[in-house]
Amino acid sequence: MSDMKLANRLKSIRESLGLKITEAAEKLGFSHYQTLSNIEDAKREVKASELLIFSRVYYCSIEKLLGHEEVETNEIFVWRSAPEERKGEIEKEILYQCEQYQLLENLLNIKSREGFIEVTLDNISTNYNVQNLASSISKLLELGRRPAFTLQKVLEQDYGIKILFYQFGDGSSLSTVSPRLGNIIVINNNEAPWRQNFDLAHELFHLLTWKVVVQTQSYEHDEYNEDIEKKADLFASVLLLPANELKKEVLERLNDKSEISDSDLIDIAIEFGVSTQALIYRLSNLNFITFETATKVVRRVELLETNKLRRAKEWQSRESEQFINIAIRCLRKGLISRSKFAELIGIQDRNDIDNFITKRGSIEKEGTNIEIMAS
Repeated sequence: MSDMKLANRLKSIRESLGLKITEAAEKLGFSHYQTLSNIEDAKREVKASELLIFSRVYYCSIEKLLGHEEVETNEIFVWRSAPEERKGEIEKEILYQCEQYQLLENLLNIKSREGFIEVTLDNISTNYNVQNLASSISKLLELGRRPAFTLQKVLEQDYGIKILFYQFGDGSSLSTVSPRLGNIIVINNNEAPWRQNFDLAHELFHLLTWKVVVQTQSYEHDEYNEDIEKKADLFASVLLLPANELKKEVLERLNDKSEISDSDLIDIAIEFGVSTQALIYRLSNLNFITFETATKVVRRVELLETNKLRRAKEWQSRESEQFINIAIRCLRKGLISRSKFAELIGIQDRNDIDNFITKRGSIEKEGTNIEIMAS
């Protein structure tokens, strides 16, 4: 392609990321922003080595930079709470990461899943219907008695949903359905683990209702959007706290006055992998307590302090398990290099690769093959 076309494309991609020319120049490693300005004005050629840097910083493949693929996509991102800064850049980074994810899947001949579970507007027309939907989905996905601890694996392994964990400064979870890359959920790794569990279930609701909600103009109206977000929270609450299982745990802990202690409430929240606040409001939903009582309880200082102390050990960084697993498989089979593996996983020193793999109970070598008989 001509220098002018490449220049225009680089400028267009930078602007789509929301980057000022000075910010982009610094990320690209140019001493002066004028260097980038000259490139965008086609006054200076782009070196081959610089294309690699542009690809990494702009979260865009070299093929796209050169115009061999369309840069524009039709992805719609539904943020639970969008960041005030870098929103466009983060979205591009997510898509780039998912392209790498898809590359690994293709190398392993992992077939993409066509479509996903679809629901109708009638399924979410009332809160009662939303609760029924959550119960039905839990059974369909076979999430078991403690859904918070199985949901990620089921969505990744059985339904091919790409689940990524990012450290957002001020943003929250998001989801998108990409025509190219499939169903995607991104969770803020800075949130508490119980909050991450809830966000994952919340975003699942958006994927389930994508065609009937997100792809309609109605979703752009604030009032409708607010109602959908409330329904997504209700769906997540019912999905993660199955009525029968929760009732059983509560009734087993009641004293002779039909009361339950703060410690027992926290125990149950830990048992189900949810926040104590989510648990208490679910108890209100099941008519164990009134909404007014629930609101008072979640604000009680003693409960908040005890909860914080008891749950401190739960904090740990979560990973995109399926992405890491297939990256290890590709490395083991010689489909990607160690340097590519380090780049994908974010390992700075390639000497740390072996330790990274061993810690996860995996091995880097294939070992001996055995023949499998046809069944």
